[in-house]
Amino acid sequence: MATIIRAVFTLFWLASVSFVGYLAFIVVQTEADPQLLWGWMVMCGFTMVSATFLTYNIVFGQHHKAEVPHHHVHLKNS
Repeated sequence: MATIIRAVFTLFWLASVSFVGYLAFIVVQTEADPQLLWGWMVMCGFTMVSATFLTYNIVFGQHHKAEVPHHHVHLKNS
């Protein structure tokens, strides 16, 4: 089940990055106002970073286990 979820989120990431890239391409081709162009590029950048961060956490999250606090080690031994 975890593999299916990782695959779905990877496909989501590919689709969202493709769409954001296409949107950025369209905006660069059609927008004449530099302020609006920068606004669109920043929005596309934030969207891509957030989608990448979400997908990274889903796909590679099992490798980053939290350390057990010291007092929990003593509780396990008793």
